[in-house]
Amino acid sequence: MRRIFTILLCIATCLLSVGRATASAEGQEKPRKVILFIGDGMSLAHWQTGMVMNRVPLNVNRMERIGVVQTCSLTDFNGDGPSHGTAIACGVKSRKGAVGIDATGKPAKSILAYASEQGMATGIVSANTLQEGSLSPFVAHVGSRMRVDSISAAYLEQGVDLFIGAGYGSFKDNEVNPDLLEDLRKAGYQVVLSMEAIRQAGEGKLAGFTTDGKVADIRSGRGDQFPASVRVALERLGKDPEGFLLVVGDMFVDRASHAGDVELVGQEVIDLDKAIGEALDFAEKDGNTLVVVVGGPEASGMTLVGGDLSAGRVEAKWTMPGMIHTGTMIPLFAYGAGSDAFQGFMENTDLFVKIKSWLY
Repeated sequence: MRRIFTILLCIATCLLSVGRATASAEGQEKPRKVILFIGDGMSLAHWQTGMVMNRVPLNVNRMERIGVVQTCSLTDFNGDGPSHGTAIACGVKSRKGAVGIDATGKPAKSILAYASEQGMATGIVSANTLQEGSLSPFVAHVGSRMRVDSISAAYLEQGVDLFIGAGYGSFKDNEVNPDLLEDLRKAGYQVVLSMEAIRQAGEGKLAGFTTDGKVADIRSGRGDQFPASVRVALERLGKDPEGFLLVVGDMFVDRASHAGDVELVGQEVIDLDKAIGEALDFAEKDGNTLVVVVGGPEASGMTLVGGDLSAGRVEAKWTMPGMIHTGTMIPLFAYGAGSDAFQGFMENTDLFVKIKSWLY
């Protein structure tokens, strides 16, 4: 009975939020370029850690609007990356672990597909792999996030104009489509295997793989790979006269928080903020670009219990250590054209409704 009540409550909240989201988007300036960042696991505690450790204001401090977002899944108060990503990408609540499908298991059309139908260019950039749970729902429709080969194959099926990230192995040795890399090339994609090759790639569709193996955390030598990937994506997509939708995902703050490593949390927040800075610089020059930054289900109940502002030091504890997410509402920041619509309390499904309303 409690499970049924939870499902009905989430569905009712979604239906109410659709009306709010549509109404709030009316009358706003319509952006033709939308950049959406999803920072897995990030609550205000994570952002504050980065702000304190950076000692000077972050780029995110430049953002004009702030809201808070509920992240529950269809059946659980504590959501996860795939269910949260599905809510944002497709506007529906799903069970935990499911990618791009609705409550009945049917595929749910993503905002990336709607943007493509309207002639806009589309792109995905991942700080880690292209098969991460929060990004996968923008291209794939599968019952489990563990079906990574199906997720990889969906990039070609979706026809994403540009994607940059790791996870090359699933494209190279893909059980769903053994000819995936060759099919990408036949479809007009440049398939490149290093950050340098990504920077130097010619015009046209791009499948850019940052590394053949695992991506290092920022402390272990990842360098500026993530902000540079966002910069390349904006340089390429920004040339499309019909505008674009770029989705950017960062999973490293989430991992650092799950590991209970406050220093690494701060360093990863600062690296994500550099990528956000690339988007804000683009938006400032363009004048018709919306930038939205939203967290994912909060990682492990991080709480700040002390620190020193002058020393850039933070002390933290975790109420739910390990690979667990809490149901804490998460922050959302918005900047640029249409940002007025992203204020106050929101369901994660509201983001889909608001962005979709500007595509037509």
